[in-house]
Amino acid sequence: MKRYLKLLSLTFIFTVLAACGEKPMDNQTDVPPPASPDPDAPSLSILFIGNSFTQDAVNHLPGMLKAAGIKTVHMVDMYYGGRLIQQYNTGWETSKDYTMYECKPGQSSWTSVKGKSLAEVAASREWDIVTFQEHTGSKYAWTWNAETKGHFNKLMAKMTATQKEKPEYYYILSQAYQDNAQIGQGSASQITWTDHVGMWSVVSAFAQNVMKDIPFDGIMSTGAMLENLRTTSLNNDLGLSRDGFHMDYGLARYGASCVLFETLITPVFDVTLDKNTYRFTKTGDGYTPVTDKNAPIALEAARNAIKKPFEITDMSNR
Repeated sequence: MKRYLKLLSLTFIFTVLAACGEKPMDNQTDVPPPASPDPDAPSLSILFIGNSFTQDAVNHLPGMLKAAGIKTVHMVDMYYGGRLIQQYNTGWETSKDYTMYECKPGQSSWTSVKGKSLAEVAASREWDIVTFQEHTGSKYAWTWNAETKGHFNKLMAKMTATQKEKPEYYYILSQAYQDNAQIGQGSASQITWTDHVGMWSVVSAFAQNVMKDIPFDGIMSTGAMLENLRTTSLNNDLGLSRDGFHMDYGLARYGASCVLFETLITPVFDVTLDKNTYRFTKTGDGYTPVTDKNAPIALEAARNAIKKPFEITDMSNR
């Protein structure tokens, strides 16, 4: 995207000069205008670093991009289940147990490859946007302290060191658990809440400290989107999850991807999701199909989360 914008700027300058009748100086060598940017070259490259909650957030993005007619976005999701910010940092070069999910420009689905470290993938190209996500089901996402802050800063510094220009950084604030019993034994003793709303207050307070102390360019609150959706008539016994903590494969994941799309994609391509035709029709346990009727409600929940990333917006009239 950075190189793409530079080419556009040069093309614009030459166009303006030609329109104004400007000629080169007598002693100036004629310079041919720059070639038009390759229409199939990536105009936006995004690296997601995270866990299964990141997968929840990014899963439906390829389908949304295809339906929007956008063919120049390159995305990679570096995934390892349950991993923490501190583990991304300490295993930067040594951990090669990630699954690298990739959606190349123009593709409509994710493909996977294993055996690559964060260091290798980070250095493999220039990234316009990089996202981090903490694992909200861990005690390390409940209390902000100097050690945790240090891991965030070190991870960001390592990422930046691989790039010619600093990328934009975003923090993904993921979901509160519907079922406390799904929180691991190592953290369960430190639970101070009784329901998902109580957990949300803890993880959102943590995220506010993240945004105050770490130089992120923005936040994408997929967790607020889910809490908003839980206030609607679409909520169910599992709180729109598939197992008490991961998002429902259909509607909840769709809403999470709406947050990412309208935060990262819309400003670049000036395309919203209002008329996007992507739908997800699979049914079964943990699957709420995305339909023409409920998709606008999920999009509204996402937009409310973009406006108020740390708050629950009452949508009980939907």
